[in-house]
Amino acid sequence: MHFNRLVAAAITVSTMLAGARAAHAQAQDFEPFRFDSGLTGTYVSSSGRGGFGAVFEPKFLLTNQIAIGARFEAAVMFGGHIAAAGDNVSMSMAAAANVLAKGEYLASTGSVRPFVGFGLGFYTIASQSISTGMASASIDQTGGRYFGVAPQIGIDLGRMRLAATYNAILGASIEVHQMVGGVQQTSSFSQNYLTFEMSFRFGGGRRTPALVPEPMPTPVLPPSAAPPSATPAALPPAQ
Repeated sequence: MHFNRLVAAAITVSTMLAGARAAHAQAQDFEPFRFDSGLTGTYVSSSGRGGFGAVFEPKFLLTNQIAIGARFEAAVMFGGHIAAAGDNVSMSMAAAANVLAKGEYLASTGSVRPFVGFGLGFYTIASQSISTGMASASIDQTGGRYFGVAPQIGIDLGRMRLAATYNAILGASIEVHQMVGGVQQTSSFSQNYLTFEMSFRFGGGRRTPALVPEPMPTPVLPPSAAPPSATPAALPPAQ
């Protein structure tokens, strides 16, 4: 609990510092505020479980190629199984959500923009239904809130974004205990998962250059239209 509070404080301070910097810097060629929203597909390699969800990312562009912001994601996962020492543990449903602070680096300023991102924050793992075919096996599932990190790679194609994110959740696992030959064996399986997303951008587009009016040319008068000389006329001679 104390560790989670320290991490939350670190994220809050980092966000405040980034916000203070953002007050004095923003992208020169793009709109500063950007929002990405779309659908996701998930896959848990340890159990072969898949699912779907949604993602939303509000961001601020510090420069043309650096953005900071947040990531909100929720997913529901179905199916999958775990094979541990001859036992087959079936998993019917699970749910996960996360709230992350995130930064991105976009490698170009064109319409096709490869990028890398990194997020850190908290994941919430909900309870799930688990069944096993052997009476001697027992299941311990760790649910709750955990700290995690999320490296990301992807590409922007105009307004559409394709990306893959690896969600590494610290401390969240599923343990299978069973008696084999009178000895209890324990197998632990990670709940880390991959997210594949297709989202669309709102805002953050290229700025329209401002039209600067050209200066009016100075008129040139012909010699016949030149103004009369300001030299006073000569006085007649005195008598």
